[in-house]
Amino acid sequence: MANKMKKPQTEEENVVGHIHSVSPIKTSDQNVQYFEAILQTGREDFNRVVVFASKKRNEFVQAADNRQAVRLVRVRKSFSFGNPGGFDVLVSSNSSVQVAEDLEFPRRNPTSAEELTVAQVLTLGPKQRVGTINVRVLRATAHRVVQVRETSCELRVFEVCDATGQTSLTVWDRLIVSVQDGWSYRFQTLATRKEGDRTVLTTTPSTTVTPTTEVGQPAVLRPVSVGNEEVVRGPVVGVKILAKPSCARCHTGQDNLVVRCTLHRCERCDMLQRTAAFIISYSGVLIVLDRNGEERSMSLTNSAIFAYVRDNFLNSSAHDGAALEESVMVLSEVEVTISCDGLVVCFGGTVAAKSSTEQERATGALVQDSSSTDQKSASDADDSRDGSAICVSDEMKVLEEMVDDEECSD
Repeated sequence: MANKMKKPQTEEENVVGHIHSVSPIKTSDQNVQYFEAILQTGREDFNRVVVFASKKRNEFVQAADNRQAVRLVRVRKSFSFGNPGGFDVLVSSNSSVQVAEDLEFPRRNPTSAEELTVAQVLTLGPKQRVGTINVRVLRATAHRVVQVRETSCELRVFEVCDATGQTSLTVWDRLIVSVQDGWSYRFQTLATRKEGDRTVLTTTPSTTVTPTTEVGQPAVLRPVSVGNEEVVRGPVVGVKILAKPSCARCHTGQDNLVVRCTLHRCERCDMLQRTAAFIISYSGVLIVLDRNGEERSMSLTNSAIFAYVRDNFLNSSAHDGAALEESVMVLSEVEVTISCDGLVVCFGGTVAAKSSTEQERATGALVQDSSSTDQKSASDADDSRDGSAICVSDEMKVLEEMVDDEECSD
């Protein structure tokens, strides 16, 4: 029998530098454990390190804490998904970490670890990491649902500023409900993109957002053209709400989760978990009879349904699409706000005829955290989830296969 041909192997190398920002241990969509770090390989050069050997994390943490330069032996360089023209360093169980002496460049913190202003962001190139930034949200300018790797993803674009300048910020998926016009927020772990000559910001799978004290604005604001929102009021003719659960650990969608059961075993990673711990993504359709007697059919977004669950204290029904549908149908009239892009921004009852069941639901607290950072493909902290970005789960799969090829050949 002929031997199976091996894939061509990339040559192993040694890389020296300073270790920064060692991440916790993560689990990829392929259920592989890994962690990340940043390696300073020159005065202004920083490269991502992906380590598929969790036992080596203590060595990386000690090197970072002691500010000790290191030599990474028997590692491989890979095309960088987040740093065009650069490279990522792949570390396997066959690699080793050694002390390095007398580097030709001093240790300095990467830009992504620093708190930046909008003016500093505007000087950056695309796909750069922004560690922390405080901004004021001026207003939403766009609201869309796009396809990313055959998955529907919701985004909302906001114009933001601080005292030094103004730019835009694209907020993805469940983080949308955490951001409101006129508020100031502290964002951590963002990324940059280019829109023409302008550098803009986008959230990543690891972004966190928290309200902060009021942030200033420049003396002159850049004018922004935005369409008007439409408000529709009337009785509900029909509603369809889909609540799709996914595992918080491996991010796999669940087809057989029973909402009445308190426990559920993930259909991929086989981990038994509380049903309430599974993350829900919503979609749906709402049909309303408007003031002119015409039926208006509108697409419900994840953020609109999530806000409805939150604002009406429907915690006990958060995983149950049918129960949420019933809660909408008992409303004598609804008010629906539609964005200039035709998507439902928010909806709710003008007069709620709540049943006793609904009153019991009002005592619950939200299961989902509105500032959750676990977006799809949350295994990667580097890529923004726009249509042109490479899906982070695909990236991790490529890197894992490269490391597997290396270890199988030894």
